[in-house]
This record gives sequence, C-alpha cells and structure tokens, in this order.
Amino acid sequence: MAKYDLRISEDGMVASLKLIDDGRPPTIGGIKAFLKEKGVVVGIKSEVIEEIVSEPEYDKEYAIAYGMPPKVGKDAQLIFQQNIEEKLNNENSYVDLKESSQLIIVKKESGRNVRGEKIEGIQGKELKLKLGNNVEVNNNKVISKIDGKFLSKETPNGEISLDVSDEHKIEGNIDYATGNVRFPGKLIINGDVKSGFYVEATSYLEIKGVVESATVFCEGEAKIFGIKGAGKSSIKVKILRCNYIENANIEAEEDVIVKTAIVNSNIKAGKHVIVEGGTGKISGGYTLATNLIEAEILGSEMGVRSICEVGVLPDLNEELNKLEQKIALDMENLRKLNSIIKGIQVLKEKGKIDQKRLEYYKKSFNTYKMLLSEVREDKEKLETIRNKIQSSKESAFIIAKKVVYPGTEIIIHKKKFMPTKPITKVVFQLEDDEIVPHGYQKQTNVPR
Repeated sequence: MAKYDLRISEDGMVASLKLIDDGRPPTIGGIKAFLKEKGVVVGIKSEVIEEIVSEPEYDKEYAIAYGMPPKVGKDAQLIFQQNIEEKLNNENSYVDLKESSQLIIVKKESGRNVRGEKIEGIQGKELKLKLGNNVEVNNNKVISKIDGKFLSKETPNGEISLDVSDEHKIEGNIDYATGNVRFPGKLIINGDVKSGFYVEATSYLEIKGVVESATVFCEGEAKIFGIKGAGKSSIKVKILRCNYIENANIEAEEDVIVKTAIVNSNIKAGKHVIVEGGTGKISGGYTLATNLIEAEILGSEMGVRSICEVGVLPDLNEELNKLEQKIALDMENLRKLNSIIKGIQVLKEKGKIDQKRLEYYKKSFNTYKMLLSEVREDKEKLETIRNKIQSSKESAFIIAKKVVYPGTEIIIHKKKFMPTKPITKVVFQLEDDEIVPHGYQKQTNVPR
C-alpha cells in the first residue's frame, strides 16, 4: 500500500493528506483505510480521493476532510398559527388563542470536527416573555384561558407582554370600515351601528350611538343610546336599556327599559316593558310582555293603533299546545299497544304463541313501558306550564301613569279592552276573566 502523511489543523476542522512516493500507486480503499486508522470520520471529500488516485501529485497537501462548524442558534420567538396575523392586524377582530400560538425556544446547533468530536454551538437569544391576564404556557404553547381579545406589547428591553382581555372597545361607527363585529365578552362601541351590519357580544354590550336597521345580539345586558330601526332592525338581548326606540323589532329575554318613548315598534319581553321618563310613551306598534307594561302615556291623541298585551308569551303557548298534542298522540299509541299486549297474553295462556309472537310481545311491552314513562313526564311539564300561566294571570298589569288614549288595545291573557275615551292614571288587570281598570297612584303596589 502506498504511504500517506496526515496533518490535522489545531482546531480539528481541516485534515490534509500528503502522498509519499514509495513506488506504489494510491488506491481509494487504501486512503479510506488510512483516514479511518487516523480517526478522521467526518467531512471526508470523496472527490478529492478520486483526484489523488487518478492524478497523484507527491509532496502536495490535499485538503481531504472538513469538520462541520457550529452554528449560532436561532433566537427564541413566538409563532402564531395560520391566519392569526391577519386577525391581529384587524382591531375589530378577536382571536381565540386556545391552541393558537407556539413558542419556538432557543437552540444551540453543535458542530463536529473531522474526528467526529462535538463542538458546542452558540446559543441564540432567549425570548423574554411576560404572561399577563388569562394566558398560560402549556407544552411549549401559549394558551388562552378564555375567548377574548389578544393584546401584545414589546417593551424597550425586548420583553413581550401577552394578555387576553374579555373587553373590546371600538372607537367610531360599525360600518364598511369595520365590517360586522362579533366578540365573546364585553363589547363597547363609541359610535353608531349602521344599516345592514351585525353586532354580537356575549356578556355585555354598550352602544353609545344609534342603532339603525341593523342586527344586534347579546346574551347579557345591552345598553344602547337610541334605536331607529326603519322597520328592519332586529335586536335580541337579555335585558335592554335604551333612551328611545323607533320603528324597531326588539326581543328581550327579561326586560326592556326605555327613558323616553317607544314608537311604532314591535317589542317582546319575557318580563317587563317600562318607559320611565316623565313624558314617556308607547305609541303605535305592538308591545308584548309577560308581567308588566308601564308608561306615562299609552297611545296618542291622534288615535294611532297601539297594541299593549301582557300574559303568556307566544313561545310558552306554543309549548303548551305541542305538549297537549304529544300527550294525546302518545295516549292513543298506549291504547293500541295495550290492546296488542292483551291479545298476545290470551294466546300465551292458550299455549298458541310461537317464538316470533313472543319476541313481538316483548318488544311491544318494552315500548309500552317507555311511552308510559314519557307520558308521565310530559303531564308533569304540562301541569307546570298551566300553573305558570295561571299565576301569570295574577301578576299581569298594564299601567298608564298619566293617560291611555282611544286607539289603544289593552290585552291581558287574550281578553281585550278598548277605551272609547281617554282614561287617566289607570292600572288594567284581569279579574274574574275580565279586564278591569283601577285608579293608579304612585304607591300602587305592582309586582316587578
């Protein structure tokens, strides 16, 4: 085998081979064996070996192997999942941060010298992360504890502060500049909601401007400066507090409380509709509440048709009707099943029942038991609804603190009263299935 000489640089990153002329030609196998014997295992250049073998030059140093230099590790960073950056750039969007961001931690990328010995890399910069409200790190991911608005801020020293807020404020109107807004928390809008747009909040909604013919939804309380719906608005909330309502469609799970007037609007409230102001009125439209409608003035001097109704909400009446129909149908099916079961029992007693009829008997009997249980539960529900309806008759009132005008229809539990002349300071309630007017005084005790 030909003779070789090897020199390795002080840092171990370069191995140089010198060919010594001893009369024998170098070979690929011989060079590789020599390198292995000398401990060179990383970065061997095959093309250089081939060059030596094909065109050998003696007393020349060939750089035959190079180590893998260490690298500077990547700086730690916070990576957001797909599409989140676009949302973050939109101030009217919120981001559900649950499983939505990932920490990329610092890593050192080590190197190897030609002998395969490890060379430590240079570590990247640590990420200075400050976790604020409603966020935590779990399995190298930043996770929000709630749905809400993502807030991040970088301080001069490079620290990144992360928060998720359950409150979102919008300065200005909801229009084409903002688009529709949906927020899972407390939403405050310092402007109007323009026609055709949609606003949704969960816990609380405050609109400091006017809602036009728009759609508004809130699972909690909504406080709105004013509503001018042009007959096309749709507002569904738990409780509504408002200065005035004009030409709007309102549905409240509990109360609608207005300061000045409800005009030509369709209102439905699960408990009360109250106009509080000294000149507060309900004029035109249809106002429906379960327990109480109260205003200074009902109707108008012009005799505008104004329907004020208290009593059971349509949803409860509908549930009552459906339940009665279901019970009637189930009772008929029970009668049929009972007839089938008795018929098979007669055959069984006479010893004329086969396996097929026996299986049919078991199936019919099980169905009968299940249906009977359902009927019992439905009858309990029916009784509860009927009691609720009955008790609501005793707590259903319509009050005009100043006056109710002709043209106003007073309806309590489907009984109707239409005044033919103005009646002042009056409370309408149901007595012996008839609507009876009583005088109103400030100390009049009305359940609320």
